[in-house]
Amino acid sequence: MSKFVLTLDANNLAGQIAGLINAGGQLKFLASRNSILCNSTRYLIELHKDKVIGTIGLEKRNQFVTEMKHLCVHPEYRRQGLGKKLLERGVQSSLTEIVFGTVRSDNAINIRNNLRINMIPIGKRTKRTYSIIIFARRRDGAKLYRRRTQGH
Repeated sequence: MSKFVLTLDANNLAGQIAGLINAGGQLKFLASRNSILCNSTRYLIELHKDKVIGTIGLEKRNQFVTEMKHLCVHPEYRRQGLGKKLLERGVQSSLTEIVFGTVRSDNAINIRNNLRINMIPIGKRTKRTYSIIIFARRRDGAKLYRRRTQGH
């Protein structure tokens, strides 16, 4: 089995992840290097040399469900399929059977990428100026909802 050693330490990676997440300007609270290091979210990252150019967080909610959050791609690296790639790897890296994530209704690219990896919209929350769409799917790609058989 291969082992890899990065030339970047955890503090550097966490700082870059926090900066990328904060650049979107859509969080209630800014992420910090320490908040990234200390929370229970696992981050998948896409690197270009020593620069974090994309990330997605995975937070296990219970034994059945993982939330994907903080999907970000550096502006210089957008429109190259990295968002879709990170979403798909996030689903495959989940430690649970079901994965979900939320997307603002005004984020057409992220909505399209979720649909492309077979995430399905399962709910919607309305805020003052926008809505949040909840997407979900099973890790193995099976149907999220199973049709009930008659008589059972």
